[in-house]
Amino acid sequence: MFGRFHKLADPFQPYVDGTPPDRVWPFLVQHLRPLRLVMAMSLVLTVIGAGIEVWLIGYAGTLVDTLAATSPARLWAKHGAELVGVAALVLIARPLAGWLREGLDDIAFRPKAETLIRWRAHRHVLKQSVGWFRNDLSGRIANWVREIGGAATGAAYSVMHTLAFVTLYILGSVWLMASIDPRLVIPLAAWIVLYLALMAYVVPRYRASSELYQEANSVLTGNLVDTYANIDIIKLFADDKQEEREGRQIFGDALRTFLAVQRFEVTMNAGMLFLGSLLMVGLIGYAVVLWQAGAAPVGMIAVALALSFRITAMAEWLLDAMSSLFGHLGALRQALKTVAQPLIITDAPDAGDLAVAGGAIRFIGVSHHYGRDDGGLDGLSLSIAAGEKVGLVGRSGAGKSTLVNLILRFFDPEAGRIEIDGQNIGRVTQESLRRHIAMVTQDAALLNRSVRDNIAYGRTDVTQAEIEAAARQAEADGFIPALRDQAGRTGYDARVGERGVILSGGQRQRIALARAILKDAPILILDEATSALDSEVEAAILATLYRVMEGKTVIAIAHRLSTIARMDRIVVLDEGRVAEDGPHAALLAQDGLYAKLWARQSGGFIGDTAV
Repeated sequence: MFGRFHKLADPFQPYVDGTPPDRVWPFLVQHLRPLRLVMAMSLVLTVIGAGIEVWLIGYAGTLVDTLAATSPARLWAKHGAELVGVAALVLIARPLAGWLREGLDDIAFRPKAETLIRWRAHRHVLKQSVGWFRNDLSGRIANWVREIGGAATGAAYSVMHTLAFVTLYILGSVWLMASIDPRLVIPLAAWIVLYLALMAYVVPRYRASSELYQEANSVLTGNLVDTYANIDIIKLFADDKQEEREGRQIFGDALRTFLAVQRFEVTMNAGMLFLGSLLMVGLIGYAVVLWQAGAAPVGMIAVALALSFRITAMAEWLLDAMSSLFGHLGALRQALKTVAQPLIITDAPDAGDLAVAGGAIRFIGVSHHYGRDDGGLDGLSLSIAAGEKVGLVGRSGAGKSTLVNLILRFFDPEAGRIEIDGQNIGRVTQESLRRHIAMVTQDAALLNRSVRDNIAYGRTDVTQAEIEAAARQAEADGFIPALRDQAGRTGYDARVGERGVILSGGQRQRIALARAILKDAPILILDEATSALDSEVEAAILATLYRVMEGKTVIAIAHRLSTIARMDRIVVLDEGRVAEDGPHAALLAQDGLYAKLWARQSGGFIGDTAV
């Protein structure tokens, strides 16, 4: 039977991509639509369950009156069938309805809803540009993608199950009292008015306090992520007293907002204790008065007693559900501020796949300043022929990284266009564009997966022999067999840790080189690809790289000019424009900016002030 519950919904079913609604209820309606059948069945069972509970309390009064009016000797003869029927209802129908509802809620709905919403949020966030991720903390983003599933599901569950059950129970109780004696509705109606007044006072304030708490909690989470992710900087440079003061401030803000939420919780609970006592006195007392006047049977007192206890417990449950609901809604609103942001870079509606014949690249009047007044590229025009190897040089801020980011469409240019083999890269799909480009960066971060998975990432059609061949070309085959992770996995099976933390900088860069070699894309971008290597290994890898470059279009960024001296051309950028362009020897003969940079180096690096 559990398998049947499990099959009622598929959290990974196809859906139309698009920016999720940034408001809570439209978001819930859109993303919970695949579970509407499960939710409808659960609501029906909730109605049945609430109806059974109210009916049983009403029957308790009938049973008291029956026992009072029937002698023990005649009880089974006169009411035996009725009592067996009620026992069957209590022993079979009531548990069965509860079991079905719990199965729907806790197997078919909650796990599936959490997974469905997290999966869709992850898929949307994954489509955001690299620039979008650079403007936030990765740990904070991951936290909200994880939290949004629980928050959305918790809010829906509170409405679908708790609020619906309690509301139906209280309405059923009103109907039950009215069916026994309409006058019993008076104390119950007065209690409902006072209860609604308490909710009207507390709920809006609780909601506002809950949202402030969620905001403070978000700041706290961001600070923790930032601190732990940069623990080496904290250990090296932090002033312990200053760090403690800042930490106390952030933790203190979270504490103050949490206390504000708790104050309203105390107010709700204390108010409910008073209202519960008032209901008991009013409902039971009024039933006793009616009984004394001969206007009601003794069973009514039993019903009033049971209802007063049950409604009080239900009302407290409802208030707890309301506080939980607003806690979930507050968390959901905070998550949507991150998760529901529109995509900054999107594929054109008619975008097709990039078709690369040779890999010629053209920049036509390209400008990009990241929304600022300076930096980046400024009206750059540059042509790179198919199969040409171009070195890119310039001091920090000259526009080298911007040029690479724009080729990869991590950002879209603010002006101008970029073409590959005559195709505007803004009119092709991002996936097809990046499929034809391999890149090795100075900061060769790896995924927390095995060495094999890191080298073969993005490829499902490669063999172990091909992976090992790429590792040999990248001079990585010497250290990989000796690797061992905490779980005892070795060699190509060893996990490299977060961002490749168990490896040295040079080892990470060689794994990244092997990945680029295995990808075998027609366009290769090297951004300080050998900067983390010692001179001996660098010399061996450079020889390999020049072999790998054959037949490819290559852009190589380097501060160490000796690593790109053999390129077909060297382009010198300055303030976002091409300052010089030509082979190494020709640029030296010009005695311009490149010659001055070369003269300053003697095998070193370009400094920020080198001109």
